[in-house]
Formats: sequence, structure tokens, C-alpha cells
Amino acid sequence: MSIPKTFIYCPKCSARALKPSSPKSIVCSECGFEYFFNPAAAVAGLIANDAGQLLVTVRAADPGKGSWDLPGGFIDPGETAEHALAREIFEELNLDVASMDYFGSAPNEYTYKGVTYSTLDMAFICHVADFSMMKALDDIEQAIFLPPESIDLDHFAFPSIRTFVERFIAAKREDS
Repeated sequence: MSIPKTFIYCPKCSARALKPSSPKSIVCSECGFEYFFNPAAAVAGLIANDAGQLLVTVRAADPGKGSWDLPGGFIDPGETAEHALAREIFEELNLDVASMDYFGSAPNEYTYKGVTYSTLDMAFICHVADFSMMKALDDIEQAIFLPPESIDLDHFAFPSIRTFVERFIAAKREDS
């Protein structure tokens, strides 16, 4: 990991005195403040309908505008991963999650307004009882169900999401 060049001034004393302290931190040579570039936590939901089709979203904004994604987003301070995912799925798709099971995690990078954030993305298999109220909201352009065999992994915006979908499809193949 390289230290982002966008950090110039110390957030504690405002001095222009930030220097690398380790491969993942910077320190202010004036006041001693040290900042660690730890990953931000994010969640994604793998949701299938009764026909076994995967719910895929189309991103309405950058990064990755027009690319495929899974419903989800960043975990807010004070939230559990499960609460954040249920909140995000409701905000993005107007769907209530009946239950969810942890599926796995993967590192990722998310570039927003010129700053690249390291993230740790966690995926859950989510069960939704009723899709009748589903609609694309928030930062979702479209929500579509796709049969696993027709999914092109190259359409997904982020490597972590591709990893989750690829593992999900492989697990479905093993089950059949």
C-alpha cells in the first residue's frame, strides 16, 4: 500500500509536516499525530429469487457508473455488518431482508473523488420473502435478476464483487 498523496496537512495541528511512518501510516513531525490507513468496512448481499436467479444492480454513479454490482455499501459507525446490509438493501431496493448468512470477505479498493480507499468487503447470502415492492432507488440505476449461467463477471465494477459472484455461482453448480 502506498500513502495517498492527497494528505498534506496534519488533521490535528494543521502543520504541513506529514511523513510516512510505516507502509500503512503517516505521522506529523510537529505534533506526533499518527494516522493509520486501515480498511473501511463494506457489505454486499447475494440475493436469489425462487428461480435461482441472482439479483444484480446497475450502478447509477461513479465509481463504476453503468457497471454491475451487488446491493450493499459502507458500514456506518456503530452498525453491525448485518444491520448495515439490511439498511442498504432497503435504501437501494425497498426490500426487507428476512435472514442472512455470512458468505465471505475480500479486500478491495474504492476510488471516490480522487481518493482511493482500501476496503474490506463482506458478503452475505440474503433471503427476501417478498420482491413485489422492489424498485431501484438511491444510487441504483436498475435491478435485474440473472440466471447464474448468463452472468459475465467482467461486467462487475469491483474485484471483490466479482470474487463473491464467482464463488456463489460455483457453489450453486456444486449444489445441483
